[in-house]
Amino acid sequence: MTQRIYLTKSGTAGIACPECGKNRQMDVSKYRDIQKEVKLKCTCKCKHTFSVTLERRQQVRKKVLLTGGVLLNQKQYPVDIINISRIGLRIKTKGRLDISLLDRVELEFTLDDATRSVVRKKLLARTMRENEIGLEFVDKNHYDKLGSYLLFHFG
Repeated sequence: MTQRIYLTKSGTAGIACPECGKNRQMDVSKYRDIQKEVKLKCTCKCKHTFSVTLERRQQVRKKVLLTGGVLLNQKQYPVDIINISRIGLRIKTKGRLDISLLDRVELEFTLDDATRSVVRKKLLARTMRENEIGLEFVDKNHYDKLGSYLLFHFG
């Protein structure tokens, strides 16, 4: 299995050998601006070779499967939320939505927490490909149920 490592602001990433557990810091700053996925092959001092994938996101993204609806023109269109982070989420639409890049939308969705909390957020369309849309939260301060969900469900 490929290990996911995170780029820090200083341009380094912590790598742990899956064989012996030894940790080391590696300078990966030269990969910061590459738009494609970066996979690196590492060899530990114990001679074990393994692969890592460099993650350059600002926030950790968690895979989820939450149901919700995008509110457009006073009508709700069903969507699935397929991943979420503190700054945004990705939805999968059931059909074509009349949304363009940088459009503001409102999304209502149900969390998979103990109380099945309903959350309503304003978002900005940032990326679009086929039936998936990347959305950024307009307000990144989550003082509602989403805030505690993000805090306690990211383990």
